[in-house]
Amino acid sequence: MDKFTKFTQNVSTSWTPFANKVGSSFTQYKQMATESLGSAQVTELPRDYVELEARYEAVRRTVQALVRQATQYSASHASFDVQAQLATLTTRMGKQTRDASGPQVTEPLTEQHEMGRTALTAAEPIGLEAPLGAALFKFGSIETKVGDLRRTHTTQIQRSFIAPLQDILDTSMGLAQNARKHVQAMRLTLDARKAALQGAKAEQLDVVRREVEHAEDAFVEAVSEAIRVMRAVVESPVLVACIAEIVKAQKVFYKEAAALLEELEPEIEEIKVTQDALYRHDNPL
Repeated sequence: MDKFTKFTQNVSTSWTPFANKVGSSFTQYKQMATESLGSAQVTELPRDYVELEARYEAVRRTVQALVRQATQYSASHASFDVQAQLATLTTRMGKQTRDASGPQVTEPLTEQHEMGRTALTAAEPIGLEAPLGAALFKFGSIETKVGDLRRTHTTQIQRSFIAPLQDILDTSMGLAQNARKHVQAMRLTLDARKAALQGAKAEQLDVVRREVEHAEDAFVEAVSEAIRVMRAVVESPVLVACIAEIVKAQKVFYKEAAALLEELEPEIEEIKVTQDALYRHDNPL
């Protein structure tokens, strides 16, 4: 008998918080249904909360878009990786009975690596002594170096831009989202209590008034907390710091890539002039 009594007490203790939570949720859903019919008074949110929430939402959507776009940009060479891995696997399967001790070729990691490999591969059979072969060799060599820069550039963007922004989305913005939901839940509870007060019987007025006062306190507390966490996101210096980092990374990549291409350009122009002269010599008018 004692064991049964203890069991029922434990069940009662564990059931009470769950029942309270279910009851609170039911009250909120009922209030939402009433409001959807347009037959309920709705407590307005403070103006400073509404304005801050609009700013916060704009920041949140912007960060989401930047993370998505930067991720696509930094992974734009992924298809080349897959293609290279498939090509390499096929080649190795076809040569598995041959000597496997030869040098391992680094797979292309960017579109520049892929283009460079194509040019270098074509240069030898065409002939390095031929203008086209020489141009392909020089272009392929520089394009490979640009690919190396792009790989470093991608790593920098992932570490200094995508990672900190994603961390904001997962942490401080996650807290702000929960705080916003809590505000709405407390607002629904408050309006439900107010509606109950209007229809309360005389003997219930004191109890219902206390419930309204408690709901008002909870609502005010929820709004204050949401304002605090949303403001922390909107005013965070991390966002501007991330923009500064991607600007720096872009500048370094394009500057160094441009330097390589500027070095290559006169060499290709010289080969072009040579090719034109040879063509005119061999094909007189």
